[in-house]
Amino acid sequence: MRLLDMEPRWGRRVAETDTSDEPLAEPDAESGTGLSAVQFRLAVLRHHRIVYRVACSLLADKHEAEDVTQEAFMRLWQHGSGIRARREWLLTVARNACLDRLRTMRTTLVTETAGLEQASEHPGPARQAEQQELAQRLHALIGALPEPQRSLLVLFDMHGLDGATCARILGLNVNQVKVYLHRARQRLRRELEKSS
Repeated sequence: MRLLDMEPRWGRRVAETDTSDEPLAEPDAESGTGLSAVQFRLAVLRHHRIVYRVACSLLADKHEAEDVTQEAFMRLWQHGSGIRARREWLLTVARNACLDRLRTMRTTLVTETAGLEQASEHPGPARQAEQQELAQRLHALIGALPEPQRSLLVLFDMHGLDGATCARILGLNVNQVKVYLHRARQRLRRELEKSS
């Protein structure tokens, strides 16, 4: 049985109107969690709606929000004895759980996208010709850049050296490296836009 299914009809008005966050009562010494069943039930009645709404807003998925809300209250049951400001604690736990789920969703999406890119790893002849033409144009444009912009693009962007190493190689300071790189990239972008 889900946590939210346990709410009796008479408790809904209490949950909607009572947003107080004062401690419910003294911890129950007999309970392993420090919360009695009544204290836990009162916490659910007082705070589950706001926890659910926050989770739903963050995730934009009602089912995921229900799971996060239930997870937050399960943690309250497990760690209830030391918690004073229960609403803030529950909202923090719910927010963190939502962020974890969003990170997991993003990671899954990136992994699936990478799998699709790998599937199309062997482009057709037309795509290969386009890529070769673009590489030739870029090579010519980089060759036309003034120094030290040309060297910086080659060292930094093509060979992956960091800014400090590029600065030492070219006798520049790090700020100059940033400025020259920025100017070189802008110039390449403008030239590529002109020729497209």
